[in-house]
Amino acid sequence: MAQLGVSLIATSYQSQRVILVRSNNGKLETKLKAFPRPMGLYADENRVTLGTLNQVIDFQKTPSGYADVINGNLDRYEELPKKLQDNELRDSPKFREEWDEQVKSVKAADSLFIERATLSTGMINIHDICWGNDGLWVVNSMFSCLSKLSPDHSFVAAWVPSFISELKPENRCHLNGMALLDGVPRYATAFSESDTAQGWREELGNKGVLIDVVENKVIKSGISMPHSPRCHAGKVYYCASGDGDIHVYDPKSGTNRVLCELQGFTRGMTFFGDLMLVGTSTLRKSEEHIRFKANPRLLDGKSVCAIWLVNVNTGEVVGNLTFTGDVKQIYDIAVVPNSRKPELFQSSDALSSHIFEFCRG
Repeated sequence: MAQLGVSLIATSYQSQRVILVRSNNGKLETKLKAFPRPMGLYADENRVTLGTLNQVIDFQKTPSGYADVINGNLDRYEELPKKLQDNELRDSPKFREEWDEQVKSVKAADSLFIERATLSTGMINIHDICWGNDGLWVVNSMFSCLSKLSPDHSFVAAWVPSFISELKPENRCHLNGMALLDGVPRYATAFSESDTAQGWREELGNKGVLIDVVENKVIKSGISMPHSPRCHAGKVYYCASGDGDIHVYDPKSGTNRVLCELQGFTRGMTFFGDLMLVGTSTLRKSEEHIRFKANPRLLDGKSVCAIWLVNVNTGEVVGNLTFTGDVKQIYDIAVVPNSRKPELFQSSDALSSHIFEFCRG
């Protein structure tokens, strides 16, 4: 990561954490930030966008050099608590501890992403999200559609699979994955072609489908619980999660092949050059509906929660980062380019109330 000059962000809705994976003086460092049910994730050099329980939160990178200004002159920030009108807050040990910790984080960061906008969507069960040519797209699993977001509505239903007859909050087919091509949605994944409320649960197993969004037709069926379709170098990659596999679909020839097998329920995928990063999750006892339908090799105690680095040309595993303890699942992964140690500031963070970015009109 240090050689590539990048860092990673991952979401784990089971542990309700966003995980920053960074290099720090030759060592690997992880930092966990609390969010309610973090799922879909988008990141580039200038922004991080996150789907949560009932909101989408957009973080913007501060202008070039802004982090350096803060790093070089923090005295005025450290004095701010003394000037607060609320003496009870100022004297709170918890506030002081949070303040000091965040000052250290700012000093160490090479880029700052500050919460700039939040859209309330309601519990539409947001899965994959991505910025396209005409705005932000999300997979709206609850209403079985791809949606655009705007401040005027909870969502704008922009595309519905051909087998879904009406928009109702019934999670009919468990639509979950979305791949954009040239800035517009091109492929999607769903657990089944069910058109009844929660019907996918009765068809769970090898009933999953890969859908061509433009033509609105199923182009590959019989997939074990697919997730995370992504377009890369003219191919479509996706997770056959129930088998622990990564598949490659060639739109030109219509052929499909297995690129590699991993040790867990595959979900979450991104690329950096010829490297693919894929997440795996362990299967929890509370997910019996999935456990009994998954490939037996994932149930023998060898499944791990991890982020895998894979050579996209050969399918060879280059390395992996394994999580232990309370983190059992990964949903999505994103690369933050040109940043070895980013920092993510929420509006609820003590220091974020005293960091300003503005322009004159």
